[in-house]
Amino acid sequence: MASNNSLLYFLLLSSLSLLSATSLCNLPLPLPSATLPSASFPSHFFTISSGSFSGGHPLFSLSPPSSRPNSFSFLTKSSFHTRSPGLFRLSGTIILRGTHPPSTNRSLLHLHRVRPRLPLHHRYAAVSFDLDGFWSEPDSLLCMHGPGIILSSRGNAIHSNALLKLNFSKTSTLTSPFVTGTLQSSDEPVNPNYFDPVSLVSFAEKNYEYTETSHAKSVCGDLSVQEESRGLGGEFSCEQLRGLLEGSFQLEYGRDCLNGHCDPVRGALGFDQDYMFSNQLDCSDDGKVHMYLVFTNESRSMSRSFMIGEKGLVVEGFWDGETNRLCLVGCDVVASEEDSRKNLSISECSFGLSFWFPSVFSIKSRSVAVGRIWEGKRESKIGNFTMIPFGTTANYMSNLAKLKYKYTKVEVVRGFCAKVDHGKKGKGDFPDGRSFRDMRFRFDVKSKEGKGFSGIASPISLGNNFYAALDLADNATQLDSDNGYLNISYRIEYNLDQGSKKQMKISAEGIYNPKSGALCLIGCQYIGSSDTVRQARVNDSMDCEIFVNMQLGSLHGKPAEHVKGTIRSLREKSDPLFFDSVEITSRGIYFEQAAESMWRIDVEITMVLISLTFTCLFLGLQLYQLKKNPDFLPFISILMLVILVLGNMIPLVLNFDALFVMRRSKQNILMWSGGWLEVNEVVIRVLTMVNFLLQLRLLQVAWAARSADVSKTGLWVHEKKTIWICLPLYLFGAFIAWLVHTINKSGRHTLWEDLSSYAGLILDGFLLPQVIFNVFFNLKGKALAHSFYIGFTLVRVLPHVYDAYRSRHYVPFVKSSYIYASPNDDIYSLAWDIFVPLGVLILSVVVFLQQRFGGSSFLPLRLRRSGEYEMVPVSSSS
Repeated sequence: MASNNSLLYFLLLSSLSLLSATSLCNLPLPLPSATLPSASFPSHFFTISSGSFSGGHPLFSLSPPSSRPNSFSFLTKSSFHTRSPGLFRLSGTIILRGTHPPSTNRSLLHLHRVRPRLPLHHRYAAVSFDLDGFWSEPDSLLCMHGPGIILSSRGNAIHSNALLKLNFSKTSTLTSPFVTGTLQSSDEPVNPNYFDPVSLVSFAEKNYEYTETSHAKSVCGDLSVQEESRGLGGEFSCEQLRGLLEGSFQLEYGRDCLNGHCDPVRGALGFDQDYMFSNQLDCSDDGKVHMYLVFTNESRSMSRSFMIGEKGLVVEGFWDGETNRLCLVGCDVVASEEDSRKNLSISECSFGLSFWFPSVFSIKSRSVAVGRIWEGKRESKIGNFTMIPFGTTANYMSNLAKLKYKYTKVEVVRGFCAKVDHGKKGKGDFPDGRSFRDMRFRFDVKSKEGKGFSGIASPISLGNNFYAALDLADNATQLDSDNGYLNISYRIEYNLDQGSKKQMKISAEGIYNPKSGALCLIGCQYIGSSDTVRQARVNDSMDCEIFVNMQLGSLHGKPAEHVKGTIRSLREKSDPLFFDSVEITSRGIYFEQAAESMWRIDVEITMVLISLTFTCLFLGLQLYQLKKNPDFLPFISILMLVILVLGNMIPLVLNFDALFVMRRSKQNILMWSGGWLEVNEVVIRVLTMVNFLLQLRLLQVAWAARSADVSKTGLWVHEKKTIWICLPLYLFGAFIAWLVHTINKSGRHTLWEDLSSYAGLILDGFLLPQVIFNVFFNLKGKALAHSFYIGFTLVRVLPHVYDAYRSRHYVPFVKSSYIYASPNDDIYSLAWDIFVPLGVLILSVVVFLQQRFGGSSFLPLRLRRSGEYEMVPVSSSS
């Protein structure tokens, strides 16, 4: 019997070479011939780090958003030889990441979701299958089968099985650079767990065979480059090259001016997309490089994952260390019309490319990497081609070693700047220009029509030094010896409309006067291909007729005076490139002010902890006194205790997180606590809870003592009178707060925030109900311990005293950073910081007089009550 099975297995293995690719995937899994992994084809040989897929409904949407395309990865865990030559046993995991369809009635609905931190319009999901199978080297076919776990709409785990087929060649070349295949459900279509076939495609990452490097060398040798380029700094490094080529490249098609119109030169490449991405890149140790390039009209894309844009090229070549250039030849990638993610094929290989890295920046050339691309037959000379230049659109502040900046517009700027800055020293001290943090700022833009939007200005260089490489302690930074001006360059970006993706991107350079804080710049912007631009007779890709004038605030100025200025066009109004001037305002603080604010926050956290600790101590002393003299309990105002309880319950339940969850877009520079703030948050929560429980205990024992003593029913009558007097006062104050909020429409506070501040004012006057209650009852006795009402008075007074000090000695950056004496907890201003402490101290003095001489002792003689109720302390033990 055993010999028959061996014979059948031998015949099965012998017939593998005669079977078709489809039949191969239906065979039983072959057994591995050894326990050691395959050395010729290790597991990482089959790994796919990033690929693209389509299909898979209802698991994934058929139309994913462009900002989050469907992607997959394949990780092999093991690879073993089998008894059949050329057949390898594999195990691995495939992970699909994509977008849920909007709705479906199928059971395969909710996958393992990636929960977003911010509200999104699309729901993302990921599903994985653990697969086991084999790879046939002669057929270049990978077949694997295995289970996956998917969560249903009800949260139940559904077990599904899938079959993976990949066309995986032993080697990849310029004409066969892709891995394609499908992932199919093993269930029948009538099964609710069935999903449509998934089409897979990725760029081959391993075992690439270079065949066109000699042609790349001959093509690149005919290309002349005028500007000086820099090398990779020593030996060839693929990681460094990948970093330099990261991000988007903008193609500059140039302009052809005929009949008074200047149109972009398009069509020379056979396509007209504006941006190029180095999507996938791999190298060999000897400097050979192959890449997959994507062309699209979107300037921002997920370049780290495999993309399929409007156009694609596969290229290969080498790094020329003598000329410091990357020389490449490429082939056109053609996607099938019915499904761009199902079939990718290679068309003509007639493209040439060259990348290099300039060693000098200027106002018109700020790309870390630049190059040329052209299309033409192999036999043609390079001079017969129309070359399209390109350059990176970002990555200013990295890879700047050995770079220099060449200023070309400084003399032009001086003429314009002399009209607005006379070189005089301004009022106060201004940034010296050496700190990147101080010279970089976000700003608000206001147009002539009153529209508002936001932007950012980032410095690039100071003198001949780039800010990324500038030693902030180096006092030898070059200054203009004649008048003390600093040469400086900037990158300025702002939205053209609220919520719009269109941006004004300006490359600017000019001079900065550290004595007066005046910043004068000439700017250039890239000219697009709109109908308005076509009317301009400009045979150039950039418009450099832009003047930027800014005034920086002093180092100790207010945030509202941080930066003010304008951006305007120097062209005539009739010029198609003319644009209306815009005003710039920036609210912010300098680095030194931010450090002071952090110290202030630490002080305020300490003051909050001290205040809560002493509040708990004062409550404990009050409860201790009442325990010794319980007869005083009925004579404490219930309304006063309710106010104190609510004053701690509301921030504990509703508003406590507002102390720590700040608007990070306005003050992320302040959140440098490194976890210490979170520790204090826990301590403050605990103290606030203890404070609340002690006040609740005080209210409970006072209420119980008054309700238990039938002879004290008159006290409830006086309590009601107190409520009838206080409640209208509180409601009238709330109405005034609402009225002020309605009139002051330009204020930044919400109605809830204003009412919360007014609630703090009520809490400041917590003794008012006790004072009125004592007047009605004409009580003479020590119902409240001195430590209680005097201590609570100091706790309410000190924040106003501190706020008066803070407003004169600290920069009011954003009030949401105030932890102690926060505007959300009380009303703070110079007037209120005087009025509130005075009023609270008066109430405390009145309570002292009432408990010593009687409830109406502070009133005029004609208003005093004829009799008084005097309490004599009696020990509870007696």
